[in-house]
Amino acid sequence: MDQSFQSLFDQLHSDAIEQTGFNDFGSTEYITSLKILLDAYDRTSQFNEIGKQITYGTILNCLKGRLYLQASIKNIPKINQYIISKPIFIIGLPRSGTTFLHRLLCYHPENQGIENWLGTFPEPRPSRQQWGKNPRYLEVEAALTAYHEMNPEIKNIHEMAADKVDECRLILMHCFENVTFQSNATIPDYQDWLYTVNFTSTYEYFYRSLQIIGFNDQDKRWVLKDPSHMWSIDYLFKQFPDATVIQIHRDPLEVIPSVCSLVMSAKSMSEPSTSPKQLGEEQLEQWANVLEKTIEFRKQFSSNFIDIFYNEILDDPIGVLQKIYSHLGESINHHALDEVINFSQDRSNKNSKHQYSLGEYGLTDVNINERFSEYKKHYDL
Repeated sequence: MDQSFQSLFDQLHSDAIEQTGFNDFGSTEYITSLKILLDAYDRTSQFNEIGKQITYGTILNCLKGRLYLQASIKNIPKINQYIISKPIFIIGLPRSGTTFLHRLLCYHPENQGIENWLGTFPEPRPSRQQWGKNPRYLEVEAALTAYHEMNPEIKNIHEMAADKVDECRLILMHCFENVTFQSNATIPDYQDWLYTVNFTSTYEYFYRSLQIIGFNDQDKRWVLKDPSHMWSIDYLFKQFPDATVIQIHRDPLEVIPSVCSLVMSAKSMSEPSTSPKQLGEEQLEQWANVLEKTIEFRKQFSSNFIDIFYNEILDDPIGVLQKIYSHLGESINHHALDEVINFSQDRSNKNSKHQYSLGEYGLTDVNINERFSEYKKHYDL
């Protein structure tokens, strides 16, 4: 692929239209952000040919997701009558138990999350029995299978499956304002720009996506998870003022090298020349920045937050669940609790083969403790 990414702007849109049969991308705010991203790729990315193809496919899928969403909106004239009330969001450093707690909560029959395929290509969630014949589900499933074949190591680090609940980033990426893009490419200008973004239109798009995906399950509470919400926690509350946010805490000494390993595994496939030490510095700085931002923001919405510590999840996941529902002023019925307990016991037997070390990424106990000193002191880690 010899063309610049900026020169592919029109082709990306025409390919998305051709592959979906739709031509309405919705509000145009995303265009500026997409152009900033494409420009950043052209100036500083270090993609090999596979990386260029993967990136093209990622952007194409985001545009296809926008088309599918708009098509669904047009087919559901009463969509605005569905009010999303009291959602739960899970945030915190990656590799701190957020995925396990998210899936534990979503296993409760009265809750719902964003399944991977629906986050990629939003539509009203059909009954699960129909998924295996749904062409969009099959497309996402095939793409994940191909990705795991190209990078089998990633399955040991972070499990992804088309039918499993996944992160909000799958939808947020449709607006091209998300940390995922900088995790997969060397684009420092985009990384700096992301701290300055007004995420209003992105969260409006996100809200509308939840309305569409959950339209057939309006009686279920949304349980959502993504560390990237810490870039935009203020905008999250503007869109969801009655949200409850669960923030999970784990010692950055344990987390940061694991995060580096995850990002390195994904990024090195597209950018083989990636410097582990540079990557370590970037991950150290960005996660310390957003944690400090969240500490400051929480002074305004302290009652909306629940703090959970990683060791609590390991030692007593059901106790954590009960703690959360107690904070919400609710109780769990025995039948639902039995189902969640079975899920918890099944997951606890799955051991990760993920291996990593501080030194690989030019990190030491000292510089991690120093950079996260405010966070560690605030939460007594």
